[in-house]
Amino acid sequence: MEELITLLLLFIFFWFIWSGIRCKEIATAAGLAHCQQHAVQFLDQTVERRKLYLTKDSRNNPCWYRSFHFEFATNGQYRYQGRIEMYGYHLKSIEMEPYPDSNDLPDNYNSLH
Repeated sequence: MEELITLLLLFIFFWFIWSGIRCKEIATAAGLAHCQQHAVQFLDQTVERRKLYLTKDSRNNPCWYRSFHFEFATNGQYRYQGRIEMYGYHLKSIEMEPYPDSNDLPDNYNSLH
C-alpha cells in the first residue's frame, strides 16, 4: 500500500511539473502572437511565472491560476513589461505597459534615457 501511495504522489508531482511547462509554452505562444499583432518584438527568453495558486474558472471548476511576466521591445533597445494570465491552459488576459511607437521616438531618446 505504501508503494502505491508513493507512486501516486510521484505521478501527481510529475504531472504538476509537466502541466506548468505546458502552460508556459501556451503563454509564450500567446505572448508572441499578441506582440506580433502590435508590431513589437517579443523577448521570449524573458517569460517567467510570477504567481501560482488554486482557484476556480468561469464554470466554477477548480484550476490553477498562473501569471507570467514577459518583456517586449519596440525597436530592440527599449524594454517594456507585459503580463499574461492563465486559468489552467486557457488564456485569461494579456496586458502590456504603455510604450511609444518607435517612429515617434525623438532622435536624442538615447541620451534622455
